[in-house]
Amino acid sequence: MFAYLQYLIVRGFSFLINLPPEAWAIGFGRLLGRVTFYLDREHRKVALQNLELAFGREKSKEELRTIARGTFQNLGMNAVEFFRIPRMDFEAFRKQVAVEGLENLQKVLDNEKKGVLFLLSHFGSWELMVLMPVLLGHPSSVIARPIKKNRWIDRMVSEIRGAAGLEVIFTEKAGRKVLRALSQNRFVGILIDQRAKRSEGVWVDFFGKKAPTTPSLAILAMRTGAPVIPFFMVRDGFSKHRVLIQKPLEMVDSGDIRKDVETNTQRINDTLESVVRQYPDQWFWVHRRWERKKKVRS
Repeated sequence: MFAYLQYLIVRGFSFLINLPPEAWAIGFGRLLGRVTFYLDREHRKVALQNLELAFGREKSKEELRTIARGTFQNLGMNAVEFFRIPRMDFEAFRKQVAVEGLENLQKVLDNEKKGVLFLLSHFGSWELMVLMPVLLGHPSSVIARPIKKNRWIDRMVSEIRGAAGLEVIFTEKAGRKVLRALSQNRFVGILIDQRAKRSEGVWVDFFGKKAPTTPSLAILAMRTGAPVIPFFMVRDGFSKHRVLIQKPLEMVDSGDIRKDVETNTQRINDTLESVVRQYPDQWFWVHRRWERKKKVRS
């Protein structure tokens, strides 16, 4: 019963947030995120702890707090944007997005027919990355975890993700579906920035500290030969965005599989870190990326 009540609340939010003009709705999302920063003490503390680990020697306490507040504001805008997708004017949306580095992707498509693996993360306007088929005009898939605790919300979210033609591949038994998608020359996006389970992750550096990281992207690239292209959507104001398509990452293949997986996963983390350093308030600092707790003032 509680799960269904949660679903009704989310459904109501989705309906209401589609009533005002876009600028007003996203402005409300930003305000909602700012208010949440002050009210949600637990996630604020997690964000500040993570930022202290990443930038403690580089930035002041006030700078870290400003970044954390910006992170919450970005989360609020992301939530609003996601629930407005079903009623979105896709042609108008294209005009709000500047795509940089499209030649990097086109070069791969011209020379390879192995599909493309996109290095994705919870960064910038990541919820709008479900519109990859609209932006790039190419069949696209993404690997995602189902919302097991609420089947109604899970179904709703899946419907929104599919509104623009994005295929969602759930993490459980995803391997065969991913291989099929790549054989069809599709784009397959993999989110790589969440803390992996100890039994499944590779311990590599992230901001100079070891973090359990999923090796799935590196393993798939090594197994299939599909190029790995970093793909980020940077927020550029309220309703403007920039898609950054970087050059394919060079994957090491020395024959030592275990070492190569670690080396390639480190390269993936380094790539994400370089972008987060440029736009620190646009990354998802509110989850424990490192398995370490440290008291900070909140």
